[in-house]
Amino acid sequence: MTQNDFKKLSEAVGGLRRPADLRLDLNIKPKNSSSESPTSPRISRSIDLGFTDVSYAVRTGILNRGRRELLKTVSGNFKAGELTAIMGPSGAGKSTLMDVLAGFTTSAVTGQVTVNGQPRNLATFRRASAYIMQEDNIQPLLTAEEAMHVAAELKLNLCKQDKTRRVEKILVALGLDEARHVLSGRLSGGQRKRLAIALELISNPPVMFFDEPTSGLDSVTSKQCIGLLKALAREGRTVICTIHQPSALLFDMIDHLYVVAQGYCLYTGGTSNMVSYLAEQGLCCPEYHNPADFILEVSAGDYGNFVPLLSRGIKNGSSNKWRSPAIGGLSKIEEMIASGLTTPVRAPRLPPTPILHMDKPEKDYHQITGEYATSFWKQLYVLLKRNVIRLSRDKFLTFTRISMHLLIALLVGTLYYQIGQDAAYVFDNFNLLFFSIMFLMFSAFNSTIITFPSELPIVMREHFNRWYKLRSFYLANKLADFPVQIVAASTFTLVVFFMSGQLPEIRRLLLYVTMCIVVSFVAQTVGLILGIGMDIRNGVIFGPLVILPFMIFSGFFVHINDAHPYMQWLFHISFLKYGFEGVMVAIYGYDRPKLDCSIVYCHYKYPRQLLKEVDMTEAEYWSSISILIGLYFALEVIAYIALRIRLKHRR
Repeated sequence: MTQNDFKKLSEAVGGLRRPADLRLDLNIKPKNSSSESPTSPRISRSIDLGFTDVSYAVRTGILNRGRRELLKTVSGNFKAGELTAIMGPSGAGKSTLMDVLAGFTTSAVTGQVTVNGQPRNLATFRRASAYIMQEDNIQPLLTAEEAMHVAAELKLNLCKQDKTRRVEKILVALGLDEARHVLSGRLSGGQRKRLAIALELISNPPVMFFDEPTSGLDSVTSKQCIGLLKALAREGRTVICTIHQPSALLFDMIDHLYVVAQGYCLYTGGTSNMVSYLAEQGLCCPEYHNPADFILEVSAGDYGNFVPLLSRGIKNGSSNKWRSPAIGGLSKIEEMIASGLTTPVRAPRLPPTPILHMDKPEKDYHQITGEYATSFWKQLYVLLKRNVIRLSRDKFLTFTRISMHLLIALLVGTLYYQIGQDAAYVFDNFNLLFFSIMFLMFSAFNSTIITFPSELPIVMREHFNRWYKLRSFYLANKLADFPVQIVAASTFTLVVFFMSGQLPEIRRLLLYVTMCIVVSFVAQTVGLILGIGMDIRNGVIFGPLVILPFMIFSGFFVHINDAHPYMQWLFHISFLKYGFEGVMVAIYGYDRPKLDCSIVYCHYKYPRQLLKEVDMTEAEYWSSISILIGLYFALEVIAYIALRIRLKHRR
């Protein structure tokens, strides 16, 4: 291939360069260089990630003190400019190893991880890296272009024109230009995978991790995906992925292979050298047999237990004997494009992003750059805007919630039509008031316990990749959902209030509606806490077990004075009790005059007589609502802490 042919080929794949030209093209300074940028501290774009004697163990049970080692003193070195693949059978420890290297798993890890030979500063490293998980975890109700602009607003501290140009460049380079106006949830598997990469590529991180990037893709799309990762690596990035069982074609596209099994490293080096290494250990790969399949069969023990032998032969990952030399001339991917075996894949040519040295003290790092690219208020604004768009398109979470409240209100209002001022139906009205707050409690509770678990993986990916502060996300979610919940609860209470013929006093109406809204907010936060701690299936099963006690001790089924003294304290921790007392006082308290009676005799013509009968003569509206508001803020704090703990542990 001539020099002109290589130039044409480089243009086809988006500016791939020979390694000799790579450092100059990306303005990468040598690792031992002491020169500094005039406007920022020392800049290092080329990142080699090493690790020595890394071990990781997990507990085998809640009550069992035993621990199971998933990684056993493995070592290795992943270099910039190479596509590194971690391979192994299921349960071998490949995803665990990548989680440790990415900083996704930090507790119970021993050993050392280094960046360019220096101990890694985790906070700085995470700012310079991106983790694309196996599940795409993209907001399904945003278009590809909208999702890209949100990422640009959160991850870049540039002017609007520069952000737009970068978004356009990445969309075109990754083949998403024609799908820019398609909702992310309607994209094909390959397009979703490319969009997930594009979102993290916005900040042009020098280190990128991919967990099973070809999972769920067909052979053609898998080939394009690996080609894209290869192109990203050729631009000078450190690209690391896990892969389960690649085809022979995909296997040949990998620059550096790292094989793990039973927590040990069985091989590290070039894919073309693996067969020779296995032969040296007495394992001959059959002719015309996919080497990737063969090493997996060996790892799984199909030919006997060779794990200890192979681990010793490669020194558990610390040996570089079988590593391929620096790539010169045309790489494998470029040869395949030239021969027509794969489709050209382009990597966007992005300007280098200044990244501080990985060994710089963390306190200095935060003082100079900040942990996030944008401020708290900018994050809040962007996330709030995104949530408004999402809620406007979410038929279940928004329109269905409001229409359901209206439909149930019309049904209940018809059933209890014009009974509110008739003493003959006072206990029917009593039942109506309890049903109102019970319905609002369950609807608000279920709306979060069902929907938030699906949102959690998206939060986990975006927060880990340093898109925004957790409090920005939490507050934006609350502010966006407030109007929806208020409209839904108000629609129900207003329709029920007027159709049931309650006393038409503006003060009673406002007190009634306010109490119902506050009860719904408290129930919603209880559902949020369970949604954070459980998946949808467990939440649906165990959620009623959590919420039903509040209803039992609300004072409707059993009055507090009729309960056993040892159980009366349970009434005082039921938020539904305070809500029920509040609506009863709003409707029947404040010296309400004698009720009309449509029959010969009505025992409860005087509202105070009813309040005495149900043990609510001492109930006070403002005391009840103060307790509910205080409980609401306490539960919000608990929910926020639970979310932080969930994101910290992640697994």
